[in-house]
Amino acid sequence: MYCIVKFLVKKKATVLFFVVALFSLSAYAQQITPSQQSLNAPSENAGSNSKNIFQDQNQQQIEAGADRNKFETADQKRNRNSVKKDTLNQNKYNPNQTYGADIFANAANYDVSELSTPPLDYPIGVDDHIIVALWGGGEYQEDYVVARDGSIFPAGIGKITVQGLTFENARAIIYAKFKSSVPASTHIQITLGQPRSININVAGEVANPGPVTVSAFSNAFNVIGLAGGITEFGNLRNIQVKREGKVIETLDVYEYLNSGNIGQHIYLQNNDFVLVTFVDKKILTTGPFKRPMYYQLKKNEGVKALLKYSGGLNSDANSSDIKVISTSKEKQVIRDVNVTTILLNNTATDYPLADGDIVKATLIKPGISNKIEIKGEIRYPGIYEMKEGDHLFDLIDHAGGITKNTYLRRAYVFRGAGDSTILKPERIEVNLNDFAKNDATSPDNILLQVNDVVQLFGNNSFGEEQYVQISGEVRKEIGKTQMYAGMTLEDLLYLADGLKPSAEYGRLEISSIVDGDSAKGVTKSTRTIVKSYAISPDLQLDSSASKVILKPFDEVFVRKNPTFQLQQNVELAGLVKYPGYYSKISPNERLSSFINRAGGLKDNANIDGAILYRNKTDEFRENLINKNKLDSTDSAAIYLNAPVSLDLAKAIKHPNSSCDIVLQEKDIIYIPEVNPFVVVKGIVQSPLRIAHDDSHSHMGFYIDRAGGFGIRPWRRRIFVTYADGQSRRTRNFLFCHFYPKVRQGSIITVPQRPEGKNLAGQVILQAIATAVPIIVAAIILKSVN
Repeated sequence: MYCIVKFLVKKKATVLFFVVALFSLSAYAQQITPSQQSLNAPSENAGSNSKNIFQDQNQQQIEAGADRNKFETADQKRNRNSVKKDTLNQNKYNPNQTYGADIFANAANYDVSELSTPPLDYPIGVDDHIIVALWGGGEYQEDYVVARDGSIFPAGIGKITVQGLTFENARAIIYAKFKSSVPASTHIQITLGQPRSININVAGEVANPGPVTVSAFSNAFNVIGLAGGITEFGNLRNIQVKREGKVIETLDVYEYLNSGNIGQHIYLQNNDFVLVTFVDKKILTTGPFKRPMYYQLKKNEGVKALLKYSGGLNSDANSSDIKVISTSKEKQVIRDVNVTTILLNNTATDYPLADGDIVKATLIKPGISNKIEIKGEIRYPGIYEMKEGDHLFDLIDHAGGITKNTYLRRAYVFRGAGDSTILKPERIEVNLNDFAKNDATSPDNILLQVNDVVQLFGNNSFGEEQYVQISGEVRKEIGKTQMYAGMTLEDLLYLADGLKPSAEYGRLEISSIVDGDSAKGVTKSTRTIVKSYAISPDLQLDSSASKVILKPFDEVFVRKNPTFQLQQNVELAGLVKYPGYYSKISPNERLSSFINRAGGLKDNANIDGAILYRNKTDEFRENLINKNKLDSTDSAAIYLNAPVSLDLAKAIKHPNSSCDIVLQEKDIIYIPEVNPFVVVKGIVQSPLRIAHDDSHSHMGFYIDRAGGFGIRPWRRRIFVTYADGQSRRTRNFLFCHFYPKVRQGSIITVPQRPEGKNLAGQVILQAIATAVPIIVAAIILKSVN
C-alpha cells in the first residue's frame, strides 16, 4: 500500500490530466440529444456552428429543471395519463340499446394525439412541441417545446411567443423568423409534434366521473369515452362544456350523427368541465321502424323528431295507425296517432311524447288491394292491375287477347273470388263472341271489380285427347301416339319404323272399342272387338286391310313368328380342347354333343368338377313371382349366373340320359383342372392341405395327417365336399360311423359339437328307438306262426 501511494504522489500530474479529460468528454456527450441532427452549413456561413445558432434554449432550461415529460414516448405518456377502464362488462346497461350511446366507445379507442396533420385552428399552448426542419441550403431539424412563458427559444434567433396563437399563425411567424436567418435556397418545414396533455373534469351521468388526462387535440366525446361512456340516464342531447363556471358550448349527439354538426368546435383547455346532464325524455320504438330502439328527445320534440332520428317507418308499416302507450296517473293508456297526416301536412300539430312512452308501429294487412285475375285459355294468364272503369274486354286485351283455341260461347266472371274472406262468390256468365267482333258496347262487356276472377275455357277442354297405340314386333316402340284425322293402319306402321324380321306377317291384330247401340234409346256399355290382317315384308297390306281407318283408342298388336329365332350360343371354358362359343345346332342339343364338338376333354381335366353357369330367364317361376317385388338392384341379383353341378362322366358315357342335360342360350360349361390336394378343416389338431393319395380313399387317413380330432368334434356330422360342389355326409348306425370316400379336390369338414349336448344319452335313446320296432316285429311274426 505504501508503494502505491508513493507512486501516485510521484505521478499526480499525469493522473490529474486524465481525470480532467474524462469529465470534459462526459459533459460534451450530455449536450447532444438524440433529436438533434448536424447541419452542413452553407457557403455563406462557412465555419459557423448551426447547432449553436438554432438550438432550443428552452430545452436546456427544461433539462435543468429535471422535466422528463418531453423524453417520454407516446406509449409511455398514454399509459401514464390514461384512466380508461373496461366498465362495459360491469354495467348492466347496454349502450347499443339507445341510439347514439355507442359513439363514446369508438371515441375512447381513437387516439387523437397522433394525428399526422394537426388542425390549423389548434391553439398553441405550454408543453406543445413544434418541429422545425431545414434542408436544401443546409440540413437541420429541432424539436422546440413551448415554455411556461408561452414561447420557443431558438438560439441565435431569440424567443418567439406562440402561446394563444393558432397553429396556422404560429407557423407563419416561425417561418418568417427562420427565413431571415438561413440562406435563400434553404427549405423550411414547420410541423406540430407531440401535443400537450391537459386535465379535464368529467361529471354527471358518466360511468366513471372525475378528472381525465387527455391530449389537447381531444374533444368532449373523447373525454366522455375515456370516462366509460354515459349511464342509462345520461343525456345525449345536452352535453355541456364549462370553463371558469360558465357554459361555453353545448353538444347534441343526435345533431352530430344526423348532420355532422359538432357545435362551435371549441378546443378543451386545462381544468375544463364536461357535464352530462340527466335525460329529459327517453322513448322506445317497436315494430317496423327502420331503427327500433330507445331514443332521447328534448322537451319540445315529439313524433316528428322521433321519426327523423329513427329513420322513419318501413314500407310495410301502417303509418295511419301508430300506437302510443303512455303512463298517466299510475295507469297505462294507449292512444292512436295518424303519422301520415303529421308528415304530409306541414301545418299539422306535432304529437307530443312524454318520458317512458312506447311508440309501436304495426304491419299493414298483407294482400294486394287492386288486383284482378284472369286464367284459362288466354295468351298471358295471371294477375293484373285493376284500374278504375276497366271492363271485361279491357282485361282480355291487357292479357294479350284470346287464342285460336279459346271457347267463345261461354266464360265466367267470379265476383270477388280473389278475396279469401268471401266464401261464396257470385258467378256471372258471359259470351265472348262480341269480343272477337270488337264490339265494346256488348252487354257481355261487364264492368269489373277488385278481386274478380275471370275464367276462360279452351275448345279442347270438353273432349279427351284421342290416341292409338302399337306394340309387339315393331322397330320403334312409340307406345301411345296422338291420332290425326284419317289415320290408317299403314300410317301407324310407318310411324313405328316398320316391322322386325321376327314379326309374324300373317297375324296383325287390331283391338277396337265399339259404342253401344243408342238407336234404340238404350244405353249400353262399350265392348272390344279384335280383327286380324295380313301384311307383307314391304309393309304392303292386302286390298281390304290397306283401307282400314283407325278409330280412337285402337290398339295394334304385331305378333312374333314362333319359328324365327336368332343364333343361340353356349360357351365352353376350361380344359376342353377347343374352348369358346358354340351355336346350338338344334333346340334340344345336349351337353355331350357340345363336348364332342369341342374336341373332348384334355388329359388333366377334372371331369368330376364340371360346373354349369346358367342365367335365369324370364320364364323362371321365381322371377315371375318376384318381378314386381324387387327394385332394379335386386332384379340384377336374380339374373346372376347360378352354378349347377354336373355329372359329366355319366353324360359322356350315356348320351341322351337324364345326366346329359339340354343346354340353353348363354349357358357356360366350365371344366376345371384336376386338383391333386385334399383340404382338412374344422375341429382337427392342425387344419391343412395335403396331396391326395390314390391308395387311400378313407377319411381317417387324412384326419390322422392333420393330427387327429380336436376338442369336441362332431363325428356324426362330418361331411366331404367334392370338386363339383356336391357334399356327402357321414352315415351312422348305433356307435358306428361310415365316412364318405375322399377323392382329389375334396374338402373334409369336421364341425364342432355344441356345448351341453348329452351325446351318450342320445345314442342310447336312438338305440332303443331302433330296437323297439325290431322287437315288436319279431313278436308279431312269432304270434302269426
